[in-house]
Amino acid sequence: MKKNTILYHYVQALLNSLQRHGEDSEAILASCDIPVFSGDNSELRIPTDNFVKLLKKTITELGDEHFGLVEPALPIGSFFYASHVMSSCANLGKALQLGIGYYQLNSNAYSIELVEHIDEIEFRVNLNKPELDPDHLLAEFVLNAWHRFASWMIGKNILLKSASFNYPPPRHEPEYQYLFPCIRKFDQPWLSLTFSYDYLAMPIIKKNTGELEQFLKDTFQNLLFTPIDDQSLTAKIRLIIEDYEENNFPAFSLVAGELCMTEKTLRAKLKKEGVSYQKIKDFMRRDTAIYYLTKQNISIAEIAFKSGFSEPSAFIRAFKKWTGLTPTAYRCNKEEVT
Repeated sequence: MKKNTILYHYVQALLNSLQRHGEDSEAILASCDIPVFSGDNSELRIPTDNFVKLLKKTITELGDEHFGLVEPALPIGSFFYASHVMSSCANLGKALQLGIGYYQLNSNAYSIELVEHIDEIEFRVNLNKPELDPDHLLAEFVLNAWHRFASWMIGKNILLKSASFNYPPPRHEPEYQYLFPCIRKFDQPWLSLTFSYDYLAMPIIKKNTGELEQFLKDTFQNLLFTPIDDQSLTAKIRLIIEDYEENNFPAFSLVAGELCMTEKTLRAKLKKEGVSYQKIKDFMRRDTAIYYLTKQNISIAEIAFKSGFSEPSAFIRAFKKWTGLTPTAYRCNKEEVT
């Protein structure tokens, strides 16, 4: 089972929106089994599944598919109809143009244009009221959603050449290496994604009704957290590790062998991605620990074992380094809202 986590920053962004609209944010958090953390919570994380519940709850409570971050609200059902319209097109270029036209006709939340360069396309976005999105949640969501749905329609990941943002690097900018795995530029005039012009001519893979309905059922997992055909070594190694027992990480030599590389080559390639095998293991240990601390009432010692630690004391030290809290303190915050 995948146990991915997400920064609490994103929870706080939704809470800020709910509070601006007069909603009982703490009650909504409790209904999603998400802890309330006081003080600086920016480095804390929660299970992705819980965050998806909060996204859905926010949309329902506010009647807005853009989480209360636009005026007027984007009616519920907009993406459902837009996705059906776009999926019926012959190629990606036509699908994007039709999708852009659909949203411009039904919402003035943001404007989109496709700007042609010599051999690439720039997907350019301008939020009409950026002040309603101070945490940049909508900016990230719009870019991610269009990129990943476009990738899904043609059945392959659209490799991004660059991503631009019209704000300074945010505090959670390290997450952008996963959200936008390309050259990233800040303090630009607009939001944008740049990719090869060749993608526009690629045909839309005709999905049967069941495939599209399943995609829509898992909309947020697909549009925010699941890269389409992620070819990064980090993603491949995570998949290899997931095939092993929960507390048993394969030796680096075995991972290199499964990827048909020497250890030296794999180490060099991971360095180019800005990670190491140890970092990947630490990320997975962290996510596993948070999953069990928030999902199940099991002992700290057992969670330490499931996270790949032989001693609870070593696990406690590592968890505090990851989150700033001890496992017990993290669990106590959760129990306060359950």
